[in-house]
Amino acid sequence: MHLKIETQNDLFLFIEYLKNSSPDWIAVDTEFHRESTYFAILSLIQIATVSQTWVIDALSVTDLTPLKTILENPQIKKIFHAGDQDWAILKRATGAVTWPFTDTQIMACFAKMEHSSSLDSLVLKLLGTTADKSQQKTNWIIRPLSNKQLEYAADDAAYLAQIYPILEQKLWSLNRSAWIDQEMKLLLKKYRSTQSKDWLKLCFVGCKWPIPFYALGLAKWREKWAKKLDIPRRHVIADFLLDQILRKKNLNHINEENCHPKAYNDLQKTWKNLVFAESHQSPEYMKKLCQMADNHAQIFNPTQKALLKKWKTKINYTAGNLGIPPHYILNKQQLIQMVTGQKRHTLTGWRKEVLKEIKLQ
Repeated sequence: MHLKIETQNDLFLFIEYLKNSSPDWIAVDTEFHRESTYFAILSLIQIATVSQTWVIDALSVTDLTPLKTILENPQIKKIFHAGDQDWAILKRATGAVTWPFTDTQIMACFAKMEHSSSLDSLVLKLLGTTADKSQQKTNWIIRPLSNKQLEYAADDAAYLAQIYPILEQKLWSLNRSAWIDQEMKLLLKKYRSTQSKDWLKLCFVGCKWPIPFYALGLAKWREKWAKKLDIPRRHVIADFLLDQILRKKNLNHINEENCHPKAYNDLQKTWKNLVFAESHQSPEYMKKLCQMADNHAQIFNPTQKALLKKWKTKINYTAGNLGIPPHYILNKQQLIQMVTGQKRHTLTGWRKEVLKEIKLQ
């Protein structure tokens, strides 16, 4: 069973209840729609404790900003599962920088329960229960929602509230509680960052200056219009068309049929500005952008290739001993930074501890 929150007054009463009951943590999940928009349309917010679950109708409650006091309450930890999108959507809906939080998907990984464990698989492994997924393809912005749909949404938060204490105990027994705390702080830093790396996907392998400069400029232009029109990036202009622009270094093949009409004129202006600005860029800036493009494409010199092979061998060995996936020790970006010398001596926390025996030059 769950309690529905459908009015502003319901929301105020719910927040007051949480303030008075002072739970140490709450499980949080969301349902949203994001097929034809840039910004996800938030439909439901499910919040659960061990004993109770609430379902907030985000389309009926006109102002969700009061939830900020809960999401930012330092005394209440917020529990998510694979919460990247949930966190970002809640930030837009409430203005809250949610903290403190933890993610049961990463907890499960550190607890030797495999990477990318879905909530359903964790529910089965830890609770011996098979979650009902019959409503998984619900269009959450259509109203009214049936009781079965609402129960399905509520169950995810309720299950999350049940598996979190079990995972917490597993991490404690493995002496890895500090690992998850450190990892969440890194995630918070990532969530707070506003720097988009989407432009790197436009840099084709082996591209040279000034391609990275144009890729960055075009990506910023597309992102601006996707947000302004609230449409997916591909609906402003497709990736393959931007790729053609970068390879041909002109807009001859672009028109109002393959580029959004409202953004087309601004693309012409942006391109002219980029052409003019190209010759005014400093050599240091050119080198930085090209290095980022090469790193993304994993273009290394022979010495770096040899070092990369050694790092991968050592990390795979260490990950096997720890029972966690190698990319949880060093992901692609971190590994590249180590190989290219950008982050050779800046490992911290549990990573520094488990890698302290690895000495590669």
